[in-house]
Amino acid sequence: MLEFLRKYGLLGPAGRLLVALVALVVGIAAIVWIGNPHISEGQQTASPVWTNEELPEPETTVVPPPSGFPYMEFPPPMPPARNGLQEVPTRFGLSYSVPDSENWMATNDMVFGFTGPGRSPITFGAGSRFSRGYCSGDESAVTAYVGLTGRNGVSLDAAAREAVVGAEWVYSNSERKKPRMSISGPFESVVSGLPAIRYSAQLSEIPEDGPCTPREATYEIVATRGYANAEVAIFMLARNAEGESLLPTGIAEMIVGSLRKTGA
Repeated sequence: MLEFLRKYGLLGPAGRLLVALVALVVGIAAIVWIGNPHISEGQQTASPVWTNEELPEPETTVVPPPSGFPYMEFPPPMPPARNGLQEVPTRFGLSYSVPDSENWMATNDMVFGFTGPGRSPITFGAGSRFSRGYCSGDESAVTAYVGLTGRNGVSLDAAAREAVVGAEWVYSNSERKKPRMSISGPFESVVSGLPAIRYSAQLSEIPEDGPCTPREATYEIVATRGYANAEVAIFMLARNAEGESLLPTGIAEMIVGSLRKTGA
């Protein structure tokens, strides 16, 4: 699969970012693309910052949703932009919003993922990208991207931890050299009236893996209830933290804060 994506130019330099512009009809029952519920940040006391050596190993077991859990084959249609924002509804019964501007490619039918030697891919759907083509060395390079996936049979904290730990190898290079990483969290918050858990990863000394590799990046994860396709919806926002055409921190926080139940 990795070679197939390389062959068709879908392997980005910033940690094997595999962008596949495919319909969400791609039926991987184990991994779902989620939308975005409204998150109001009530950050409480966080655990100490983790370092690379302290990170838990991610789980690999895939659990299907409970019998009778709502299923959505296709995401709702993308609505017209309003008040300078584009809502992105997803198959998880959640939505998020990004600015309605030429710098954003907002979609709810894009699937992308990360993979590497000896690792199973992490796949996200309902993906949106910022500043595509900013780097002349790779026309598919972006400085920020947003997406969602889902898990079943785990707690919010376990799902969020597993997702944020993945940042280490997302930003490793093809020679398996790893970045320096610290993770802060958990931070408790609320999404459309229900609990949510957030973790933040700060990455530096990212090993070069192409002409557009950033040296620093941030990787935000929020886990909350899924309303369809998965019991736990996992929202991810990754962005370069140095270089050109950066997504401002305030805009990134606005996007994270836009998570909400679709229709709320």
